[in-house]
Amino acid sequence: MMSSREVVIRAFTNEKFGHPFGRSLFHYAIYNATVEVNKPYAKYLVDLYEYARWDKSASTPEQLKWSKELFEADIQDEPEVLASWIKHYNPLTKQKQLVDGICVYSPTKQQLIMIINDPEHGVVEEWTLPSKICTKQGDNKPVFIATNFDLTI
Repeated sequence: MMSSREVVIRAFTNEKFGHPFGRSLFHYAIYNATVEVNKPYAKYLVDLYEYARWDKSASTPEQLKWSKELFEADIQDEPEVLASWIKHYNPLTKQKQLVDGICVYSPTKQQLIMIINDPEHGVVEEWTLPSKICTKQGDNKPVFIATNFDLTI
């Protein structure tokens, strides 16, 4: 069921891409994104990886279920598709908590699918959104945005 609840996703280039953060460990997320859900407000973080790399990271029963579901939908055959697990972000404590759900971004379709199953924070929603490449690129400026409401109001 598609949600009409207001959401905005802002994706930023991962400046640390390809840089090490430990012995033989590298940052491989292509984009880091913020997800803001309104009424009531909740914030999430996503790290968009190449599909195959994301798929290999599945470890929990929920993640393995999503992996299987996307495989059955032939998502891996889409060109340049990116995917992410979802973390709830608490702005007060800066704590990040993995929640059930996925984010899938298709640059060729300019489409973002976001499914969040987080009853603890009052968000059990599903969105399929058009994404728009941002014209003003630069430091702290998003590369693309996906939303279902007018951000200029």
